Amino acid sequence: MIKQSTLSTNIDSELKDALTFFCKKKGLKIQSVVENAIREQLEDEIDLQSYQERKNEEEISLAQVLKKLKR
Repeated sequence: MIKQSTLSTNIDSELKDALTFFCKKKGLKIQSVVENAIREQLEDEIDLQSYQERKNEEEISLAQVLKKLKR
């Protein structure tokens, strides 16, 4: 069983209303939408960090890759 914790935070009232409306319209639970949004944000930050670390790496052409594979 997945261990759960409580998260309490304050958000803009209009944002909360929009979230509630969205969830009702789509038949979703607020908890699920919030968990997915947090997960996506964390994944995006990890992806961005990986990109920043590798953006200046030397590019390898397809021809070079194929040549290495044929060895």
